[in-house]
Amino acid sequence: MSERDSSSDAYAGDLPEISGLVVSSPGPGVALVEFARPHRRNALDRGLLDGLPGVLRHLNRNDEVRVIVLSGRGGSFCAGGDLAVIGDMRGESPSQAADRMAREFESTAQLVGSAKITLAAVEGPAVGAGLALALACDIRVGGAHTVFAAPFIKMALVPDFGVSWLLARTVGASAALDILLSGRKVYSEEALSHGLLTETAADPLAHALAKAEVFAAAEPAVAAATKRLVRDGLRTDFASALRAEIAHQLDAVRADAFHEHWSAWSSAVRGR
Repeated sequence: MSERDSSSDAYAGDLPEISGLVVSSPGPGVALVEFARPHRRNALDRGLLDGLPGVLRHLNRNDEVRVIVLSGRGGSFCAGGDLAVIGDMRGESPSQAADRMAREFESTAQLVGSAKITLAAVEGPAVGAGLALALACDIRVGGAHTVFAAPFIKMALVPDFGVSWLLARTVGASAALDILLSGRKVYSEEALSHGLLTETAADPLAHALAKAEVFAAAEPAVAAATKRLVRDGLRTDFASALRAEIAHQLDAVRADAFHEHWSAWSSAVRGR
């Protein structure tokens, strides 16, 4: 059963109940999604693989949610797909496998395409699909024991869950190939230097939640537009980026939120 504390009523309703997943609201506008299979280093079993896309879809559609924080319990973020699940792949037909993977990989797509601000609190291993889910978040906070790995090649498999796309855009093609073709582990210090981690903290989850509280105060439409500008700017030219900024800024200055925030901001500045 998916556990929810009393503060998470805003995210209930038709939220799917998934064994091994804890969904709660630690603060206004913040949804915390925790993997809770610590005995398996939070590896994704069949229930999680099937159910996680629906949970993320629900949170993305909920106007009360402004920030999504992804984490894992018991000192691990997510060790990727459970070995039993990976072994079952051999008995599928190509069409069955393709349909299943399209459903499962939607978890990453829900994070990449989210209009919400997304954070990953990465303590311990983030492997395979776990690496993908972390990289799909806007910001990643790690700790001293954070370790990333994509060991697909060691099983004679190619990267999946969007790892090839996400990793190359995070660290560059050459560094991505080094990590993927070797299947090696990337520890906290190197991860920080490569941009796999945004920052590190003694308590990654507490630090991520503190950041989430700040982010939750941002106007949702403006936060979503800012995300869109940054992501689209990575694959467009400067002139197009300027045009996009103008279009979004015109929308922003005509919104009531701007007038409210500007009044409060200007009053505070004058009072200094």
